[in-house]
Amino acid sequence: MKSEFDICIIGAGMAGATIAAYLAPRGIKIALIDQCFKEKKRIVGELLQPGAVLSLAQMGLGQLLDGFDAQPVEGYALLKDKEQCTIPYPAGYNGMGLHNGRFLQQIRASALAHTSVTQIHGKALKLLENNRNEIIGLSYRDAATSQVRPLYAPLTITSDGFFSNFRAHLSNNHKTVTSYFIGLILNHCTMPFPRHGHVFLSGPTPFICYPISNNEVRLLIDFPGEQLPKRALLQQHLDTNVTPFIPEPMLDSYQKALHEGRFKVMPNHYMPAKPIIRKGAVMLGDALNMRHPLTGGGLTAVFSDIQILSGHLLAMSDFNDTDLIHKKIEAYYRDRQSANTNLNILANALYAVMSNDLLKTAVFNYLQCGGTNAQESIAILAGLNRNHFSLLKQFCFLALFGAWNLVQSNVLNLPKAVRLLSDAFTIIKPLTQNELSQMSIAFPYWGRLKTFTDFSYVKTQNKS
Repeated sequence: MKSEFDICIIGAGMAGATIAAYLAPRGIKIALIDQCFKEKKRIVGELLQPGAVLSLAQMGLGQLLDGFDAQPVEGYALLKDKEQCTIPYPAGYNGMGLHNGRFLQQIRASALAHTSVTQIHGKALKLLENNRNEIIGLSYRDAATSQVRPLYAPLTITSDGFFSNFRAHLSNNHKTVTSYFIGLILNHCTMPFPRHGHVFLSGPTPFICYPISNNEVRLLIDFPGEQLPKRALLQQHLDTNVTPFIPEPMLDSYQKALHEGRFKVMPNHYMPAKPIIRKGAVMLGDALNMRHPLTGGGLTAVFSDIQILSGHLLAMSDFNDTDLIHKKIEAYYRDRQSANTNLNILANALYAVMSNDLLKTAVFNYLQCGGTNAQESIAILAGLNRNHFSLLKQFCFLALFGAWNLVQSNVLNLPKAVRLLSDAFTIIKPLTQNELSQMSIAFPYWGRLKTFTDFSYVKTQNKS
């Protein structure tokens, strides 16, 4: 069939809308399909780490962060019992806290302002194939007429989020629920450290907050377990594990938010990327890969994927060359794996660490010391340092630091130190196997660890 478009994009969420906004000015004909283009309210995807801000700027989309009261975030504050410390982002870099829905509408408006993008209101139903099992487009149900219509393109991008309807056709994976987030907005809230993300470590599981507008703070409270909590259990969890540890300046805003009862609950997923590479289709965003949102690394990974995929697509002179498109898809999957491995490992490792009393204390004390190790750690969290060796090194240093502190304070703590090391290994081993095995990790790989990233921050650090 004759193609109407160069690319069909299923899903106008953060991934789909952003790649449309980036590619549209290059004259690429795009069909952007979604059931609803109205503003949605989400409780995650509201903190952009510096790596995500940097990617937007590199794509020429940095101005999309202006005009809707997004707030600069300068680093992190850790609060544990009566102790607290701050860790700034590397000099010259900031994150951004924002309303996810408002930001997405800005991106959509930017994409749809170009005549090369066709907005389609409808529900994508299935991928269309030719007699060689190559994907040649999709069928959808038009939102206005309910008619089923086809769309044809040499490349179909599925970016329909963590409830993707097309994952079964393009991935060998399934998602698992690691925990749930309870989301609250605190109005006119005074945080202990303005312009910082806050991580509260006093309870059995972590909760975090950060500014999303001039007078609003997003509070995300972890509820462990794979089952959706009932309201009574939620209230008990808040009363026991959260309320006693809310800082005094935040308490009034917190109590008002609880009284209004406008909190939302969403599952936190983990899903390593295990794509099925098929001619004519590629997956992007949460449809392909998810990690725990504790570190705010989701949009860093999404924008990185968009940069990588777009870089390969823009190198093509002819979208009718389906063999070349297929080679570009293979290259994208290979390159994005190495770029996002740190983000995936860190997110789920840090969540497990923050739910372990011994390791949680070790993290706080380790970062409280400041210096090079704290700065390298925050650069990894910020998405600026993608070097895998840096991540594994810092994780090992952290575990050894915690074990040594236990033994140094009292030799009778030796069993605790052994347990800490064992817990650390138990956490990191499956994550590295899931992520690094996708890159055919082997001994020759270790010599190439420092060549996987070309990020300017890492180059600067290595030279210094």
